[in-house]
Amino acid sequence: MPLPPIFQKTILRTACTHDGWSVVSRTAAILRNTRGNTLVGRSAHANQQQCRAMSSSKKKKKKKGGSSHRYMERQLRDPFVKRAQAEQFRARSSFKLIELIDKHQLVPTNNNDTGMCVVDCGAAPGGWSQVVAQKMAVADTSGALQLPRIVAIDLLPMPPVPGVHFIQGDFLDPATKRQVVAALDNRRVGLVLSDMAPPFTGHHSVDADRTMNLCDDVGAFADEFLAKGGSMVLKFFMGGHESEMRGRLRQAFRKVVVEKPEASRKQSSEQYLVCIDKLT
Repeated sequence: MPLPPIFQKTILRTACTHDGWSVVSRTAAILRNTRGNTLVGRSAHANQQQCRAMSSSKKKKKKKGGSSHRYMERQLRDPFVKRAQAEQFRARSSFKLIELIDKHQLVPTNNNDTGMCVVDCGAAPGGWSQVVAQKMAVADTSGALQLPRIVAIDLLPMPPVPGVHFIQGDFLDPATKRQVVAALDNRRVGLVLSDMAPPFTGHHSVDADRTMNLCDDVGAFADEFLAKGGSMVLKFFMGGHESEMRGRLRQAFRKVVVEKPEASRKQSSEQYLVCIDKLT
């Protein structure tokens, strides 16, 4: 009995592809020993599943590539990314701190308070430490450039920043705190900074609450190290318990304001708590 047309097409296609009649013979033998309807049914179903899987995989890859492409385009268009590269800052976030410092006069720019120290929590890659080091730089009588004491802390390693003492560790760990005390060398802390954010889960309310918890941890650190009259800057994300946080901070500082610097992306819910003049 002649083979059904679909098998004939399969054999011919196979023969054309491999350019040999031995392939035709082997294919025909397989078909003679197999129920045609079952083979065709299973092959079609398997092919459909395979095609769907390949199509889905291609879509996922395409979507991932598209997202990465959009990110690169955004970075290339971002004026603060360009400025950071031109001015040799390690991150575009440096301009957020520059705006906050200039607006609220958070660090001294003269010789009247050269003993003031700054602690930068979660400092890596070092953009904020760079800003503070430049803002606090003063010239001594010999004309050489001196930098006041700046202590940067992070779990991740950070390339050296001139004038900055880096400690790799958890800022809440007692061992890390002992290193901070040693680095301060009996100098008072006039400013505590935190541009930290916890690992994101993708759930906005959960991420916002975790950010608030991190702010509480930095607040506890500042309560221990920040001198009377000092200031503190904390990053947080809207959608958590920021009103309760502001209430607690207002009991500890003379002035607490919420800021969203120009360098902060419009679509981001990040904002900053600027706390000025610690009461005790």
